[in-house]
Amino acid sequence: MWNDNLVIDAVGHTYDFSVDNRRPNVPIEGYDGFIEWLYGYGHAPLESTSNGYLLSLDEFRGGWTTEELLTMFFVESDVDMVAMHAVNFFDLFIRGANPWEQCVAVKEAAPHRTFLYPAVDPLSNRGEELEKMAQRVEAGLVDGFKFYPVNGLPDFRGAALSYSFADESIFPFFEHARALGVTHIAVHKAVPTAPGPHHQDRPDDVSAAAAAFPDMTFEVVHSGWAFLEDCAFQMQMNPNIYANLETTANTAGRMPRRFLKSVGLLLAVAPKQVLFGTGAPLGHPQPVIEAISDIHMPDDLLQEGLPALTDELKADLFGGNFARMLGLDVAELKKKIAGDEFSTRRSDWLSSGEKPWALKRARIAAG
Repeated sequence: MWNDNLVIDAVGHTYDFSVDNRRPNVPIEGYDGFIEWLYGYGHAPLESTSNGYLLSLDEFRGGWTTEELLTMFFVESDVDMVAMHAVNFFDLFIRGANPWEQCVAVKEAAPHRTFLYPAVDPLSNRGEELEKMAQRVEAGLVDGFKFYPVNGLPDFRGAALSYSFADESIFPFFEHARALGVTHIAVHKAVPTAPGPHHQDRPDDVSAAAAAFPDMTFEVVHSGWAFLEDCAFQMQMNPNIYANLETTANTAGRMPRRFLKSVGLLLAVAPKQVLFGTGAPLGHPQPVIEAISDIHMPDDLLQEGLPALTDELKADLFGGNFARMLGLDVAELKKKIAGDEFSTRRSDWLSSGEKPWALKRARIAAG
């Protein structure tokens, strides 16, 4: 909770960097290189450097067990609920970069605190993907679907094989989701998905899908990390497009001016369409929550038209907007988690003085 307001992290991951998750045909240098890039882009420059939050590369490479994820989200931080996003990239990872099975394990351990977004890959076997979508909905394991514009495979030129969300050949996936009763779609954008040209990472194509499916919502994940004006414009034009701040929110601590300018613009144009998200465990969520709690819009940026970051605005950002997007009542959500196991563990942890990542570090130290 933040000031008795619900905190919903709109993106959580699992990150399985195990050696046995590497495809046999992938050189170890390439596998390790991806992990090092992820650490260098999303953890080392953004994580808090105090109180034990910053992980070494070896600690980061060690991955996370399900219990470590649960502890990080619900015991070591003020996060009340999390939307777990699966990531495939099966060309590099056998089980996926963020295996679906571990996302489900988090849901099973904390059913009232977890939302699930399985990954959908339109570039693979279409029939199989549509069937998997149906199977997961039938199992009661879907709150939204996550799409990446690439799947890691190269095209005939060696560039990333990709697609546009404005391409009507992709629309059957959205139609299928809607027919299954799922109207929430999350789309990876802004953060580079491959070397070379990055046309697939621009967010403007999402507007075409949003216009074609006005009864569905589309989260543009990593909004504000790049292509800021495009993100802001499409939110103005499409009330069913939401800015998901995964990674962008994490700049609040060590890059506050960057946070204020990017998130400030998104809040200025569509304050009810911006979602707090960290992508944890890429970074620990607690320092991000604390940084946003303490941050204020300075006078020079207020004079440029950016909004004051009031408590009401922050409450919507932290969880109110996400709950409304899913059609959920905040008061009812708070009742579901009140006094549960994780609430008790959170209180105990706060009084213990224990450092973050302790469970993870103990496992790694034990070998």
